[in-house]
Order: sequence, then C-alpha cells, then structure tokens
Amino acid sequence: MKMMTRHSCVLVFTLSLYALMSTASASCKYSVDSYTTTDAMVVTEAAFIAQVSAECEDSPANLYAEVEGKLVVAANAGPNKYQVSWLDDFKKARRGDYLVNLYDESGYGQLRKLLRDGESISGVTPVHSAYVRYPGAYKGVWVNSEFLAAIVSFVLLYVAYTFKSKIVS
Repeated sequence: MKMMTRHSCVLVFTLSLYALMSTASASCKYSVDSYTTTDAMVVTEAAFIAQVSAECEDSPANLYAEVEGKLVVAANAGPNKYQVSWLDDFKKARRGDYLVNLYDESGYGQLRKLLRDGESISGVTPVHSAYVRYPGAYKGVWVNSEFLAAIVSFVLLYVAYTFKSKIVS
C-alpha cells in the first residue's frame, strides 16, 4: 500500500476541515427583525436596525454586513444574536427595501479586498441575505396649526369688520 506524504496528509486534512466548516455554516438558520425611524420631526437622520438571530450549533463569532456598498460590522448582541445598524440622511434615504448581506470572517476578508481593488463584489456569497423595509418618515403637517390659526383669525376679523360696516351704515 502506498503511503501518503506529509503534504498530501495536510491537504486532505485542510480539505476535510473546510468541508466540515462549510457544512456547519450552511446548517445555520437566520431570522431578521428590522426597525427604522418613522418620525423625522425629532431627529435629523434615519436609523436602520436589523436584529439577526442565528440558530446553529456553532454560530460565527462575528458577522459583517454590506448595505448598498457600505460595510457595517454586526455587533454581537448576545448568544447567537447580532445587530446591524446604520444611519442615513432623510434626504438621501429612499422608501423601499434595503438589501442586507451578512458575511462571516472569510467572506468579509474577500469583500474588503474586492472593494479596496474597486472590483465587483458579486462573486462573494453571503451567509444570509435579508431585506430591511423603510416606509419613509413623517416630516410633519404641510401647514402648521399656528399659521392656520392666524389665517382663520384674519378671515374672522375681516368678516366682523365688514359686517360692522354694513350695520353702521
């Protein structure tokens, strides 16, 4: 029987470990709950928050996110829980769905390299993708109540003055 060389053993071990790691990460199930700012009268920027829960035996230590070409670190919010958050100016924030791609350490490394080199990131496969829906934000009424009260007061004053002139004459 032919004996394996040390190089062949290391290669087989590395491939086995890679296959084991890829099946472990593939068995994870992710769920995402999202929250967005809905009132633009109090704050100046729209806040987006995606809370990610991972259900797997060996959850990744760190997760990283990419949102519209920007890299965001997913903060560890507890066992098997992560939080991705970012801010956007209300003028720039668009209504609709924002795609959030989640990456593990190796995917994040590849993603950073491609972004640094200015290449397309479509070749890097995320461990999970989710959408954060932004319905828009309430920016207040079109006419302030103070302005409306002033207009109504002037109209009533005009009607009263006109009516008084008709009665006196």
